[in-house]
Amino acid sequence: MTKEDDRARDEFTSEAEELLETLSRDLVEFESQGRDVRPEVVNKIFREVHSLKGLAGMLGFGEISELSHSLEDMLDRLRMGKIEITKELIDLLYDAVDSLNRLVIGINDPAMGGLVDITGLTRRIHQLATNQPHRTNEDPFADLTLDEQTKKSLTEYEEHRLLENVRTRNHILAVEVRFDFADFDERLRALTETLSKAGEVISTLPAIDGSGGTGIAFRLLYGSMLGEEAVALLVPAGQVLSLRKHEVPAAGASEVTAAEAPEEDRSLRSISQTVRVDISKLDHVMNIVGELIIEKTQLDSLTRSLHQGEALQQARVTAHELTKIARNLERKLNELQRSVIETRMVPVGQIYSKLSRTVRKVARELNKEIELVLRGEDTELDKVMVEELTDPLMHIIRNALDHGIEPAEERVSQGKNPIGKVTLTAYQQGNSVVLDVTDDGRGIDLDVVRKAAVKRNLIAQHEPFDQRRAYETLFTPGFSTAAVVTEISGRGVGLDVVKRNLQELKGSIDILSVPGEGTTFRIMLPITLAIIQALIVRAAGEQFAIPLTSVEESLRIYSRDIRTVERREVFTLRDFTLPLLRLSDAFHLDSDRDESPDAKWFVVVTRSGEKVAGILVDALVRQQEVVIKSIGERLKTIPGIAGATEVGEGEIVLVIDVGTLIEQFGGKAREARAGVLV
Repeated sequence: MTKEDDRARDEFTSEAEELLETLSRDLVEFESQGRDVRPEVVNKIFREVHSLKGLAGMLGFGEISELSHSLEDMLDRLRMGKIEITKELIDLLYDAVDSLNRLVIGINDPAMGGLVDITGLTRRIHQLATNQPHRTNEDPFADLTLDEQTKKSLTEYEEHRLLENVRTRNHILAVEVRFDFADFDERLRALTETLSKAGEVISTLPAIDGSGGTGIAFRLLYGSMLGEEAVALLVPAGQVLSLRKHEVPAAGASEVTAAEAPEEDRSLRSISQTVRVDISKLDHVMNIVGELIIEKTQLDSLTRSLHQGEALQQARVTAHELTKIARNLERKLNELQRSVIETRMVPVGQIYSKLSRTVRKVARELNKEIELVLRGEDTELDKVMVEELTDPLMHIIRNALDHGIEPAEERVSQGKNPIGKVTLTAYQQGNSVVLDVTDDGRGIDLDVVRKAAVKRNLIAQHEPFDQRRAYETLFTPGFSTAAVVTEISGRGVGLDVVKRNLQELKGSIDILSVPGEGTTFRIMLPITLAIIQALIVRAAGEQFAIPLTSVEESLRIYSRDIRTVERREVFTLRDFTLPLLRLSDAFHLDSDRDESPDAKWFVVVTRSGEKVAGILVDALVRQQEVVIKSIGERLKTIPGIAGATEVGEGEIVLVIDVGTLIEQFGGKAREARAGVLV
């Protein structure tokens, strides 16, 4: 395969993924509108499938083109009113989109494409497409004042849309307008957009201009909940006539003013403009920015050494000029950094469509009715993190559907809505992004978790087991409360994988649960992994970098302020007992520092999710931007280390992973160190 072929394949997969993401979002809207789906939604879905078919056919991806073609034929019959909107149709559309996704992934991973039963899916599409609804012999236009010429001028699609507006008991109106030849196209387009906000322009037909001037007249067939007088306000220079012989009020709708209708539609219309950029190109730019920051750090170091030495007058001048250069460089680098990071950022809503399909599929397998509420779609994260976040979120939501949401009859007996609700909320909190996955199910039963833990020999029969211990047990490898192994749960591949994946993203996960009311899994992630602000600290003669996203505050204390509770060091911070962790103990560093009661310490109060700990260090050095670099596979497994960075002239320091550090040691670092020394 040539480079041109590789480039064409990559461009196709990128384009196809975007089309399928948009298609998935449109399917959710399609399903939410019930039987009376707006025609623009059906037409948009049709165009997206048509575009995918054309791209696949042009580049020779036969299976994708074949399936898209069958789907396009069915959607064409749907938009023409020849297929009824049923649950079977909606299920088939979701299955088809899932299969198209797999086929696109299969371009680079043939095993995934082999899982798609194209023949079976095409057969289902054909069977549904040929199953036409029963039609009566009644004249659908009997209640309309339509001349024969107008009837003959309507296309098949326009006739179908007119019938749909008649069926839904909309007002059927004729809007007659006249424009000058000079600007009739712009004015007609503006009028159509205005009318479309409050109804549907079914057809636009040229009419005879009776004024005898140099203009052109049009007659628009228009269906709307708005009455004749309300529409006349939208067309002050035209004439509005009702075509119904007997006017009836719009079904289930009160009169809507001309000012109200456009506002609702305007709020739904997307005005965002996005640009797709190859992530490898952005990674290259980000690496360059990282190297520039290292150079800037070395320049700072050189400036400090010139200031501190016994410099001559010329050296002082040089130091002054270097300071100016460093400030300018810092300003430009900050600007470039923000620009590049913003380019990498994408809304988390990109994965919401995938989650919607998963929820629908799993709910169908479990025979449960589920309402999925998605909030905070515009919250932005680094592109790489959004992609890596998909699997953990899917796993958590699957758990909520299987373990959390009760069967409908059980929910009714408890006074709950038989339809379970799962809510995914994304929002920014400081320099982090938080994602809450909340269900309104049965909550976490500590007794059930305890029995499962005892059965799997994770705890002893009479061992104390509180809520904190129960939640920690849920993240134990191989743990499951499922009594029966199914395709969805019970295989022992569970929350431990979710937690490990999130820790690789430098994130954390916590559980908030109320028995009988529901459970929330709270995920907290840094906005980006590329360049971070860090606090440089010193412990036992070594320097470390602590990401500021994990730092709550810092303070200075004395040794006498440190107390020991159950062999673990703590400090009373206001009204809170803060567990302490010495970096020198966590990493087994030899320290000869003063341990007298008047010895001074610095405490960096850190947080990982709901867990808080104070890291004891000898000194706070400075705050600066750092570029995290990998430290290799051999050191990757050491708890508490996220990577390494360069902070000066060849000076390498370790970057602390606060989440795994607290989890591994908590307040036990001193105790563990004592055990080693003994």
